[in-house]
Amino acid sequence: MSSILYSPLHELGPSLRDLIFSPFLSGPLLLAVTQAPDTVRHIVRHIVLNIARTLPSLLHTPPPSFSLSTATTVLRAIFALSIIRRLNQALNSVAANSWHLTASKGWDWPNEIAVVTGGSSGIGKLIVEKLVALGLRVAVLDIQDLPKSMEKDARIHFFRCDVTSSESVAEAADAIRREVGHPSILINNAGITSPMAILKMPESYLRKIFAVNSLSHWFTVQQFLPHMIELNKGHVVTVASIASFVALPTAADYSATKAAALAFHESLTSELKHCYQAPNVLTTVVHPNFVRTPLIEEWSDHLEKSGVRMLTGEQVAEPIVAQIKSRRAGQLIIPRSATFISGIRGWPTWLQELIRDAVGRSSLKL
Repeated sequence: MSSILYSPLHELGPSLRDLIFSPFLSGPLLLAVTQAPDTVRHIVRHIVLNIARTLPSLLHTPPPSFSLSTATTVLRAIFALSIIRRLNQALNSVAANSWHLTASKGWDWPNEIAVVTGGSSGIGKLIVEKLVALGLRVAVLDIQDLPKSMEKDARIHFFRCDVTSSESVAEAADAIRREVGHPSILINNAGITSPMAILKMPESYLRKIFAVNSLSHWFTVQQFLPHMIELNKGHVVTVASIASFVALPTAADYSATKAAALAFHESLTSELKHCYQAPNVLTTVVHPNFVRTPLIEEWSDHLEKSGVRMLTGEQVAEPIVAQIKSRRAGQLIIPRSATFISGIRGWPTWLQELIRDAVGRSSLKL
């Protein structure tokens, strides 16, 4: 699984990857190598060769023997890729924000209220803490009690709620509006999983996982979205998964619920623009890979032994809150090196099956 979702460049870290694939680095280097006086070209040649020698040690691969002409060809390729990458990122961002170039206006964090489902533990707890640090008031919907570290924070309000019940969500929503105010941010984070083959899946658990991972999104949005539409301001965050794109053996239930979460996000985005004329109500969908949280603690060690690189809750919560802070909508795939997997269903069938076979064999070894 890890060999598919992680490219070798993942070893470099996002900051170094962004630097290498920045046109503001490759462009001037390419210009210097091809147009500058011989003295400058000689200096740049050494810089490029040093970069070429450094990368193999970071990627654990043999060092290449680069001539200046080879280095120039590589720089041309990197520069072209970096331009395409930047253009693609810009178009993605603009498209996700109803073709607006600027960030949404009218946000004042100390006066904003967020609702986080499943906010008492795991990723949800980290999201709550980061939102509070940003100055927001946060309403936590969970069947678990708040951890003691959060109980005395005046900006955190706990509402015991079974998100699988529309009645329970409605009661909690009424209490939030009455005691805290109208939320402008909704983060549908609650989720469960229990790896099991299709033929062994009991109906009771099947109904439960669809209720928690999918149906709850309808219940919460039906309660909190109308006020956002009225103001044409808000942000709905849907926490899906890499499993939205790739279904694994013994995880048909989880993959199906996360694919449903993605479809929910896409329809919600379209409805906000075309049914309700509320394009400034932002929508973000999040697709993390395996995350070491209480949700999969029982299988974490097995996953890591099989070569899966587990994300930390921090690595997921941080970009979610950063996205909210940016006042822009979007799609987050975590880690970014797995972004290509989102297009798998457009690949030729034979290639899709090769990927699924590889992933399937790997996952069944757990």
